[in-house]
Amino acid sequence: MSMSLFGDAIVAVLLIATIAYAAMLNARLNVLRNDRAKLEELIQGLTVASQRAESGIAGLREAAEDVGRRLERKMEDGTRLRDDLTYMLERGGGIADRLEGTIRARRDEGRPEPAAPVRRGARAEAPLRTEPKLAAAAGADTGAPSAAMPSRAERDLLRALSGR
Repeated sequence: MSMSLFGDAIVAVLLIATIAYAAMLNARLNVLRNDRAKLEELIQGLTVASQRAESGIAGLREAAEDVGRRLERKMEDGTRLRDDLTYMLERGGGIADRLEGTIRARRDEGRPEPAAPVRRGARAEAPLRTEPKLAAAAGADTGAPSAAMPSRAERDLLRALSGR
């Protein structure tokens, strides 16, 4: 009998340990079930956040494309303006060269000379005179009519051209 009592005691101890372990597992499973609900809420929150992020990325992509189109239009406008300015500079240089030739002819001969036509984009080969030479020549021509004297605008233009 002592053997059966000893066997029953061992089984009882093992049963108590099993019950304690089962109670501990039950408590952990309850925590896991509670955490599962929190995990599902977290997953739903992540899903909503990812959808918002996708819509935000789509909005940013549209905005970037819009900005790119506007920038491209601005660059085209800038290119056209640059071409226009280049044309105007070429024309202005030709006109300034013709004006200088006319002024030089008036100063040298005392009578106006018709300006030679300038080809588009071509520049005169004659070097520009500086203003001091023009002022000296104008000061020497005190007896010439006032038309032979360069106007203030002509002097300013020659001063600007000599500075280039």
